[in-house]
Amino acid sequence: MQQTLFPNEVQPESTENVKIIQKTCRTCAHRERWQCGGSVIQYCGRIHSNRTDNGFKKIKVTNPACILYSEKNVKLSATYTTTKNF
Repeated sequence: MQQTLFPNEVQPESTENVKIIQKTCRTCAHRERWQCGGSVIQYCGRIHSNRTDNGFKKIKVTNPACILYSEKNVKLSATYTTTKNF
């Protein structure tokens, strides 16, 4: 219907299935996981808080990243070097 009314108009591409990748606390290098009883609570190691016992701010991993965000280094080395002589 739209094309019959406006034949020369360019139609925008569908953006329904486009996923925008946003930096979150889940991928931050400063995220710390603490086990408290039977649950795991996650804290930011850079932002301090007066309301927690350990002094760090409690976070949710789905929060958008703050200005202190730094990418977690997830590359693992498959080779090992030893200094021992056998």
